Amino acid sequence: MFNGFQRVLVVALFLSLTSQGWSADPVEFRRVELDSNFRSEGVAVADVNKDGKQDVIVGDYWYESPKWTPHEIRKPRALNRGGYTEAFAVYSNDFNKDGWADILVVPFHGKDAKWYENPQNKSGHWAERVAFKRTGNETRLYLDLFGDKNPVFLMSVEGNVCWVEVGSDPNELWVVHKVDNAGIAGGQYYHGLGMGDLNGDGRNDVLSRVGWWEQPEDGRKHAGLWTFHKANLGSDCADMYVADLDLDGRNDVISTSAHGRGIWWHQQIDGDPSEPQFKTHTLDDSIKETHALNFVDVDGDGDRDLVTGWRFYAHGFSPQKADDPSELAWYTIVTKKGEAPSLEKHSIDIRSGVGAQFMTGDFNGDNLLDIVVSNRKGVFVFWQEKTAK
Repeated sequence: MFNGFQRVLVVALFLSLTSQGWSADPVEFRRVELDSNFRSEGVAVADVNKDGKQDVIVGDYWYESPKWTPHEIRKPRALNRGGYTEAFAVYSNDFNKDGWADILVVPFHGKDAKWYENPQNKSGHWAERVAFKRTGNETRLYLDLFGDKNPVFLMSVEGNVCWVEVGSDPNELWVVHKVDNAGIAGGQYYHGLGMGDLNGDGRNDVLSRVGWWEQPEDGRKHAGLWTFHKANLGSDCADMYVADLDLDGRNDVISTSAHGRGIWWHQQIDGDPSEPQFKTHTLDDSIKETHALNFVDVDGDGDRDLVTGWRFYAHGFSPQKADDPSELAWYTIVTKKGEAPSLEKHSIDIRSGVGAQFMTGDFNGDNLLDIVVSNRKGVFVFWQEKTAK
């Protein structure tokens, strides 16, 4: 329960939200706390034990649905809320093709990514192997870069932006393909990475704050580096997405501030379409330290929305701040041809926020989008529920 001081903070935040364009939520979410401890900054969802239910994974543990019983994956790290986790991003897939969901964990910046082999319901810790070396860029992605429904990892590896795929033997180091070898966006603590078709050729390009790499015509089969195009795509950010937000036929970029405030629209402006340039606009400045952003259809209307939140005290945490509010929200994007887009904000929760990576999807089969987060506040599932008509 909130004490008197905390209630004042909550009321103050609510008043701040209403004064900055927050509106009544057209959808509802039910908050479920799986763990009140700080476990990770990243999270995955998968059916770990093949019982037909989606479980939640945070690196050291997986939580078995529906009672959310914790099971150890590896020896748990002792964490206080002011420390740093060894799970900044967590992803799941059947990496060794044995029919069971495995896990890839990206640890603290600069360290090796490791994958954990599902023990197929046997007891004990999961077998751990190094997948690839020296991960960097604080935005680490697992996505369908080539449009073939075969996702790859996109992040900095050993100082350069690369895409990574599992090789023929997943027990050996995975196959790393360099997008760039000049160290652009490859720093250990670099902020901002994404993908999307910027030049309208039908292929996903790779985005950073200082420019973008054009996907070659032969895509996945390409053996060399990708062509880099310099552009100004704003300040330190998290995930970067591509969409035409002023409906002028040219794709723009969406990003959020990692350590300040802001949701940004980088408008593609007149010029050479093969070398697009951008003008940055702030669409919202009510939310801060958004180290992760998902671009998904929250309300089922066929249009993608933004889901993000505060990465609770990314730096500078102290025990006195443990009960401070931490917002999780989603935004409807309102677009009109030839006009700047606007955002309608819907606050979901003020006791969770997001981490450095989080999950959205229909995790219980009811055709409604749900949200799973893990951060310094704990581990949470937000089940979307049908509202009364």
